[in-house]
Amino acid sequence: MKTRLWGVVGIGMVAFSVAAISFAAPTNDKGKGQAGQVGDAPSVGSLVPMMDGFKWGMSPTDVVNAHNSIGGVIDRDFDPLLAKVQPGIQQKTLEADRDNRKLAFQRSLIEFKDVPTGYDATPLKTEYTYRNKESLLYIDRAGKKRYFFFIAGRLWKLYDEIPLDETSPLGPTFKDAITKLQTNLGAAGRVRAADPSKGLITTTVDWQDATTHLRALDRSRIVAVVLEERSTLNNIAQLRSMKPDDPLALDPSISVITKGGISDPNARPSASPSASGKKPPPKK
Repeated sequence: MKTRLWGVVGIGMVAFSVAAISFAAPTNDKGKGQAGQVGDAPSVGSLVPMMDGFKWGMSPTDVVNAHNSIGGVIDRDFDPLLAKVQPGIQQKTLEADRDNRKLAFQRSLIEFKDVPTGYDATPLKTEYTYRNKESLLYIDRAGKKRYFFFIAGRLWKLYDEIPLDETSPLGPTFKDAITKLQTNLGAAGRVRAADPSKGLITTTVDWQDATTHLRALDRSRIVAVVLEERSTLNNIAQLRSMKPDDPLALDPSISVITKGGISDPNARPSASPSASGKKPPPKK
């Protein structure tokens, strides 16, 4: 029986350093991928189990309903807790907490239109753009924060923030997290150092299957595990046709005025004798 991704797995020896990052691949007979390889991320069998039942192309309403409907994700979180309490104050408190969580998730929808949002001050700021029909939903549950990213009304990215500590399913360090991921996936990931010019804001290790790209991001005490639809990722430049404004660019109206050189339109013509062609009066 195949070990589930978040199950307990054995940890192999891994070499890791700041100057030269290298993760040891788990032993397998398929020879999939090599750490640090140039080109595409190593291929793995399937990343579907990591999707938790969600599918690419779902709408924000679909995702909200999957959480908030009777028997949905949030109900399944609270049902075991409600089963342990007697009818009364504790039961009503739990039910109120459950209903508030559903409402908070529904209200978490953020659309990236023209007005800046609070997410611009977070590590997520490189995961979306404005004025390109992008949006997200957010929920904090099961020991992690999850962000659902949409473009043109379609789910195309899941972004999980998982704390790294002794209770974490991925271990206390980024090294442990990568070891567990590649052990379960059966392939060493491609390791890419931070390079802002390539959109890499931190050390990134990635894999892919036929439809999905997986990134693991080193965020110090947090590992971000990001799943993206490959077809959308391959066309993201076209989908993000509206580019960010250049804050240093001149306003078009000012550009027209200054086209022939910068001058003060309120300045009066010089009244100097040389400019008028008249001789100065003789000194007395």
